[in-house]
Amino acid sequence: MVTSKSSWAAVVAIGVLAVSGCSSAPENLNDLEAATKTNQKHIDKFKSWVLPSEDAEKARAKFAQRCVEKRGGTYLPQIQPHSIDQILGTNLTVDDAKDHGYQLAKDADRTPLDSSDKAGQKAYFGDAKNGTASATLLEYSSGDIPTDGCMAESLNYIYGSVEDGLKAAELAPSFVHSVRDKVLEDDEYTKLQEKWSQCMNDAGYPNLTDTNSAVTAANNFQLDEQKRQATADAQCREDISFNQSVNDLAGKYYESAYKRVKNVGSELERIHETASKRVEEDKNDPESSAPVTSQPSASNS
Repeated sequence: MVTSKSSWAAVVAIGVLAVSGCSSAPENLNDLEAATKTNQKHIDKFKSWVLPSEDAEKARAKFAQRCVEKRGGTYLPQIQPHSIDQILGTNLTVDDAKDHGYQLAKDADRTPLDSSDKAGQKAYFGDAKNGTASATLLEYSSGDIPTDGCMAESLNYIYGSVEDGLKAAELAPSFVHSVRDKVLEDDEYTKLQEKWSQCMNDAGYPNLTDTNSAVTAANNFQLDEQKRQATADAQCREDISFNQSVNDLAGKYYESAYKRVKNVGSELERIHETASKRVEEDKNDPESSAPVTSQPSASNS
């Protein structure tokens, strides 16, 4: 199964990707080229297709907790926001930097993904002997997950089926990773990072080659020093229009990705509509189980 690179973990769906190792973005989108013209309607539509709503993922996380508790375990998944700005690293503002540094202080208060006991892990991930499910989107496969675990039930509960859940919460978001990867490889992005690095050098922070290295370096700082560096970082981004330039560049790749993904756009819209209805139903009548109908794995039949 696919996951995002560690520095872009904000897009990872709740719990689904924790059962596998890392890999790159979908290979069938790795030849994207920047479009010469962009259409904002296309870009907005692409984003609406490929990222699940935060409400849906929050509801799925809460269901998973109830499901695990019903089975006698403890599992507290971390709720990760699905933000284009976070995926591209353009979400840092001067005000936020002054107040929270690089958000590390906020992150420390979040429940870690692996906050669980053995019974909770068993209940959440399930047992492949009782059957598995997988999904494919644009010839990109999720890999198999056990259907009797609370993870699979949470996908079934919110998205209508495990397969649709995997498409909306795992596979479709990976298409944004393709855009991210192309942006990072683009010469225009490299030049922006060079301008930012020079600005940071002038501000008294030498040896920072790019915005990601700044965040990494700040991990060893006390909060006050982290805030000072983050504020300088955010100010440099503002001075060179870093965030807007990166978003404009990403838009060129979104346009190209839109043309690839539009063939499954109606399918993803249907899944998101189902999720929206089920989130409302969950508010009125939250359940703690959503059994998945599946066939036993061939090796165990």
